Amino acid sequence: MSFSRHLAPLPAEAAPPLVELVRVSMSLGGRTVLSDVSFRLFPGEAWAVVGENGSGKTTLLRALRGDIPPAQDGRGQRRYAWGGSPRHSPLGLRHRFGLVSREDWDFWRRQAPGVTVLDAVCAGFFDTRLLHQPPSETQRRRAVEVMVLAGLEGYAESRMSELSEGLLRAALVARALAPWPLLLALDEVFEGLDRDSRDRTTRAIQAALASGAALVATAHRIEDIPPGVTRAVILHQGRIVARGPLDEPGFFPTPIPQTGSGLLEEADPDESEAALPAPAPAPPRELPSTPRSTPRFTPETSAPPLFEIANADVYLDGRRILAGVNWRVDEGQRWAVLGLNGAGKSTLLRLVTGEVHPALGGTIRRPGLVHEAGADLRDVRTRIGCLSADLEAAYPPRTTARDVLLSAFFAGVGLHFTPNSAQLETAEQRLCDLGLSDLAGRPIGTLSTGQRRLVFLARAVVHSPRLLILDEPFSGLDPTARDRAALAVRRTIRGGAAVILVTHRPGDVIPEITRILRVEAGTVRVEPA
Repeated sequence: MSFSRHLAPLPAEAAPPLVELVRVSMSLGGRTVLSDVSFRLFPGEAWAVVGENGSGKTTLLRALRGDIPPAQDGRGQRRYAWGGSPRHSPLGLRHRFGLVSREDWDFWRRQAPGVTVLDAVCAGFFDTRLLHQPPSETQRRRAVEVMVLAGLEGYAESRMSELSEGLLRAALVARALAPWPLLLALDEVFEGLDRDSRDRTTRAIQAALASGAALVATAHRIEDIPPGVTRAVILHQGRIVARGPLDEPGFFPTPIPQTGSGLLEEADPDESEAALPAPAPAPPRELPSTPRSTPRFTPETSAPPLFEIANADVYLDGRRILAGVNWRVDEGQRWAVLGLNGAGKSTLLRLVTGEVHPALGGTIRRPGLVHEAGADLRDVRTRIGCLSADLEAAYPPRTTARDVLLSAFFAGVGLHFTPNSAQLETAEQRLCDLGLSDLAGRPIGTLSTGQRRLVFLARAVVHSPRLLILDEPFSGLDPTARDRAALAVRRTIRGGAAVILVTHRPGDVIPEITRILRVEAGTVRVEPA
């Protein structure tokens, strides 16, 4: 498809642009990520940036903010204009260029376990991740104000590292909003947020736009483009291939799927899995939101349950996160776990995997997994496949995609043992299945958010687990990648694995899911699917 009609010369404006890129190219890890990009951003404008995984969306945000220098090829220029003559450096402005990105998320999970939410938000005034100087009283009041906007009342003294994925993203939004931003650069800002959190984040973004801030936001789905955005650019292989009004008919060469459409109702006919019977098409599902009676857990098989939780409370940092949990998962069952941000879903998954333990009086038993693997928890984990943002953040950025997959055979973070030939062959096949063969030798720190999510999904399924635990598995994936990911999950289900899938999006509940567990304020209840 030709995009030439969308690439007319950039219009002249009466006022200088806040940021201007002129034929800018950028390289990371020896690879060209942006190529010959020209873009102008004026105060008060709102743009969406769309494109497939690895197209350069996040790098474009960092280029606009000034985090990465342009290639010294003699052609590219980057200019800023605010309160004076144009300049080539963002120094003095960058603290007012708010950014929310996956790299920031990883930092708070991996390197700053003791920092409070209030301190992290206040550090935004100084363009530092950690707070190295006391904020003024005005800054503290502003930090509290934007935390309320982002739905973080009562979390000022909570540790960033202990927040749920959705609450941590809300904290990063508050941090970006705190210093009265001139520019908001938001990378997949709505991923992982429940409806209430999305609404609060939207109100916070609209408040920034009303103050005159410019906005650039990446997205893979139409509903994830913030309200108020009027224009869009499409990136493909590091180049801007289209730009224009967001509401122009036929602007997008491929429609961005909307939540609710479901994922991969039938297997791809070109896949070798064509012989597998596809499930009957499922009607659009409305996820239950009203309380229902909790049915008794009754075994469907004489085999022991994979795990069984009884009367479990879990405390973190002195706070009770889960209360009186009773839950049993048998072989082959397929569960969706639903609940608001901060309800305790991620902690529940960590309880299942043995990363946290019930308080005195509660128990968790894993007889079905112990029967296969032995009583040692490290061996039990080799029969569990996991995908979560926390697991991704735990891996050093220099770890190659191939080593991420191979580490699953040993249930470790990083590869500390020598894999055998069968394991190597299986890892290569899974990478191929998910279209990742070209990325096998690349460090995960050089991958896009979506590419890395696919790598960790491949890690979750590579060793044919008996229990597959997926926390927002389709987050950050473009349409093609989501189809590949859904097919990989379906293959694992058909191999006999039980599945626990956490999501906020009804369209991400694959048709094979037959049970729902709702988590509310640390308590759980079973609902009909």
